[in-house]
Amino acid sequence: MRHHGGRAPRGERGAAGIAAGESAAVASPTRVVNASREALMKSANPPRIVVTGMGAVTTIGRDVPTFFANALAGAIGISAVRGIDVSRMNSDRGGEVHDFDIAEHFPGRADLAQLGRAKQLALAAARQCVEDAGFPIAEHAFDVGVALGYTQGESKELEFCCDQIAAGRLDDEGLRAFAGYAPQTVSQGIGHEFGACGPMITIGNACSASNFAIGAAIDLMRRGDAVAMIVGGADAFSRYGYAGFSRLGAIAPDVPRPFSRDRQGMVPAEGAAMLFIETLDSALARGAVIHAEITGYGESCDAHHITQPNPAGIAQAARAALDSAQLAPEAVCYLSVHGTGTQASDKVESAAFTQLFGERIPPLSSVKSMVGHAMGAASAIECVAAVSSLKAQVLTPTMNHLGPDEQCPVDCVPLQARPARVRNVLKTASAFGGNNAVVLFRQYPAQED
Repeated sequence: MRHHGGRAPRGERGAAGIAAGESAAVASPTRVVNASREALMKSANPPRIVVTGMGAVTTIGRDVPTFFANALAGAIGISAVRGIDVSRMNSDRGGEVHDFDIAEHFPGRADLAQLGRAKQLALAAARQCVEDAGFPIAEHAFDVGVALGYTQGESKELEFCCDQIAAGRLDDEGLRAFAGYAPQTVSQGIGHEFGACGPMITIGNACSASNFAIGAAIDLMRRGDAVAMIVGGADAFSRYGYAGFSRLGAIAPDVPRPFSRDRQGMVPAEGAAMLFIETLDSALARGAVIHAEITGYGESCDAHHITQPNPAGIAQAARAALDSAQLAPEAVCYLSVHGTGTQASDKVESAAFTQLFGERIPPLSSVKSMVGHAMGAASAIECVAAVSSLKAQVLTPTMNHLGPDEQCPVDCVPLQARPARVRNVLKTASAFGGNNAVVLFRQYPAQED
């Protein structure tokens, strides 16, 4: 097996947390990853990338089957905020993962209870993802990397440290909290826990960060730096994040109503979702269950405004994803969209789809209408829903819909899940600063009409 950058073969560091069986992936013996790596390095064609594992911790389900079943049922994971004081905010609504306990996901691991909230959410989703994939990470540590998106990092750790400083003291606990705030510690925690010693990337592109993380992982795999990657996003509920959106007047007084008339804003939330992606050759050689194939990816920056999106930028990222897959816009079956529920964002997103598709905009869904806006984890959660829709051949609903808005001429699958023939899903994501990233998923094996 080729190792990178002069690094020695995996030793005790790469095996930490695996040798003791603390959280190991299914370690079925394989010899195929080495062959996949060699073929990848010699091939002139970019490798095909597939999804073989998924995990999710959301406001409507702490595992993928529960999350998707509740999404199809239109469950709402938004309620009065418990975790922070919102008495001076313009709303008290939020999407918190209630009754989450890391011990449910890692029995007997009392040490993990000391980690920050974002790390705990990320590890829980990552464990589901790794176990679902069944990839023998312990045997191929340097072939597996981590790419994680975030918005706020371990914000509660920073808030705790700042509270101590404001009170005129900073003790050892405050210093540990400050050290644990660094955003890269979340992705590092995943790599350490599962023994993944390949490339590790943390991307802070706000609400589209998870899609950017997937794109970065694809690039790494196509140039031969990894055979597989754990990708996704995680963010914990944040006092400063909530206050910021409150000052912007962006938080709905009750629930988000994406693409609906009389919509009044988004609702901040928390959560985590992870996907295990690997080369098709690797997945086939080891007999993995393949959930979907990633056939396209595109990104853009509006270079327009810090908070106001631009339809041209969104359309360009989507067009780039379709071009990379050699797929015409009219062949797109379904859209999993950003869909926050704010007046401006939904209108601009609808305009972008009109630019791209003309009058025939495919049906689309906003998962945020149910789980809230989980910031850096949002697009990863929505990717899990998109792949699940491909597998189940059913579209998730957009909930809380009061009726159409003439500025949003879209079919948002209002209020009720819909069976449909879905060959592919275009997953869009946008963020403050005009950062757009789009991922195209396709059924595997590909099905034709």
